[in-house]
Amino acid sequence: MSASPNQDNRNSALDQIKGVLIFLVVFGHLIELYFHHDSVLRPLWIAIYTIHMPMFILISGMVSKAELNAHQSVQIVRNILAPLLAFELIYETTEYALTGKTSVYAGLIAPYWMLWYLMSLLSWRLMLPLFSRLRYPLIAALLVAGVTAYSEHSGYLLSLSRTMMFLPFFILGWQLGPDFWSKLPASKLYTGASVLILITTVAISAQLPQDFDYRWLYGSFSLHRLGLATPKGNMYQALQYLCSVTAGFAALYLLSRRNLGLARLGKHSVYVFLWHGMALIVMNANGWLKQLFELPQFWRVTLSVLASILITWTTAHRWTALLTDKLVLHPVRSLLLGLQRHQSH
Repeated sequence: MSASPNQDNRNSALDQIKGVLIFLVVFGHLIELYFHHDSVLRPLWIAIYTIHMPMFILISGMVSKAELNAHQSVQIVRNILAPLLAFELIYETTEYALTGKTSVYAGLIAPYWMLWYLMSLLSWRLMLPLFSRLRYPLIAALLVAGVTAYSEHSGYLLSLSRTMMFLPFFILGWQLGPDFWSKLPASKLYTGASVLILITTVAISAQLPQDFDYRWLYGSFSLHRLGLATPKGNMYQALQYLCSVTAGFAALYLLSRRNLGLARLGKHSVYVFLWHGMALIVMNANGWLKQLFELPQFWRVTLSVLASILITWTTAHRWTALLTDKLVLHPVRSLLLGLQRHQSH
């Protein structure tokens, strides 16, 4: 079923896209430590990392507003800052309980693991009013990303490197707007081309040499740290943008054409994002991940997919959302917004 231009269907299409993308986030993180020598999981992981975060950031830009009025400020505190602070505390506490020390991220003054996205999203939302006033905001974002990639000081610190590296996707999403996908025509040519692009992406990923530097896909390293602080490094960066946009748009076009019944999952994707790391930490601490990837290839691929589905379904459940809101997010939101109101007086 094609997404029609009305608001409800448009939102359902975006929620469905987010639902698939958040599953890819879980699956990518689950196999991340053990995919390197697996002939099936390795190209899948590379293809996933080429697409999933750039397109998640694009969707975030699509639904963001350039105004930074009182209402938008409250939304930023409620939906970005409160989850960031609450789960930073939860994950660092868990790390200390398991290892007796704080995480490596704390030493780097960086958000814990996947929480970099919330830190960067906060930065993008605060920068958007500035970029929205420029004549060519996307070109400006690309220039900022290209120049800051040379900085030896960018990296994990406050998610600075990823903020700048992925900024163009956020600005592009904002320029496209939330109804972009609903305006695209249903076309067999577009569908065929999109399928071909995705197949080609996986095929190219499978042909990359074993010593391929995966750090390019993380966006958390400067060109200096990648050993290519030259114009050639910028060319690699531009090629990466091109690959992500081409493959990402192909995937999102296909997802916007047919109702897969995953809109509810997309609506609760934030809870999957916040909690799936905890599930993986538990699995890794108990040795379950290591045992899974010692199995024959068929079983490790199959069980990796099934485990990712189970984690995604559980963390997206309405009870997970309800308990997270009431027990975790509501107290932090009340504290932050109470402080905000106090400051305003």
